[in-house]
Order: sequence, then C-alpha cells, then structure tokens
Amino acid sequence: MEQGEIEQCSEESLLAQLKLESESNYDKYIRAVAELENTKKRAIKERSEIIKYAGESLARDLLDIVDNFERAMQQYSGDENDPFAQGIRMILGGLQQTLERHSVKGESAVGKLFDPQRHEALASVPTSDKPAGTVIEEFRKTYFFKDKLLRAGQVVVAVQPAESAPAESVDPSTETEG
Repeated sequence: MEQGEIEQCSEESLLAQLKLESESNYDKYIRAVAELENTKKRAIKERSEIIKYAGESLARDLLDIVDNFERAMQQYSGDENDPFAQGIRMILGGLQQTLERHSVKGESAVGKLFDPQRHEALASVPTSDKPAGTVIEEFRKTYFFKDKLLRAGQVVVAVQPAESAPAESVDPSTETEG
C-alpha cells in the first residue's frame, strides 16, 4: 500500500471511531436529560405528598385523645345534665369537629363486613346471629386522613359456630362386663 492510501484508511477509521463515540455521547446525554426530568417529576410528586399529608402524624396522635374521651363517656353512668359530663362531651365534640375540618374522618365498622385493608381483627366470636365475617364489636374506630388510611380499626369478627358432633351416648343396658 502506498503512503496516501494508508493515511486515507486511518483517517476513515478515525472518523468512524469518532462518529461512534459521538453517537455514544449523544445517547448518554439523552439518557441523562430523561433521568433529570424523571427526578424533577419525582421530587415534585414527593413534595406534593409531603404537603398533602403534612398533618398526618399530629392527627394520629390526637386520635388517642379522642379514644380516651369516648371511653370516658362510655364508662360515665351519672346524670346526663351533670356539668362535668357536658364538659367532656363538649371537648370530645370539639376535637371531632376539628379533626373533620382537617380531613380526618372516622368510620364505624360495626355491622359491616370485615375488611383486612381497614380493620385489624383482635378476636373472632362464633355466632349464628350475624353472618360470618361481620364486625360485631369495635375497640377502636377506623380513621382516614384525606384519602389515606390513618389508623385501622380494631374489631371483633363473627364466625360460624363450629358444628358440634353429637356426643355418643352410651346405653347402660347394652354394656357388657368384661
């Protein structure tokens, strides 16, 4: 081969190599831009979620106080016109209204079907009075914060009573002594 042909061949291979490198760099650039856009979108979504659910932990803490006031009212057996009982009812009502104003809503499960997404079964009770899977008692209400489950309810669920096999009766007249 002549000197000119060698130089032309090496220039063409160098040009091809640079073209491949250029395409590779362009591909990396496009991928980096796409990743940056995805990161921006993810950050905006996360920020939006943080803002949307900003009061969640405070609401969850207040539910324990609401539960205590509700238990106090259930245990109270005195006069309905007692100023102390009226005060407790007013505080409880005020707490519940404040929570509702801030998108915290309670939901009673009694009489509804058990939903493992919303309820935590603490016990099951055999009964023929209610269909199996029905919530028959509630220890803690289910609460939602906006569109999100804030706290699962703690419930007792009805189950079908076990079919008891009839006890074998022994007829003493047929027994033989051995």
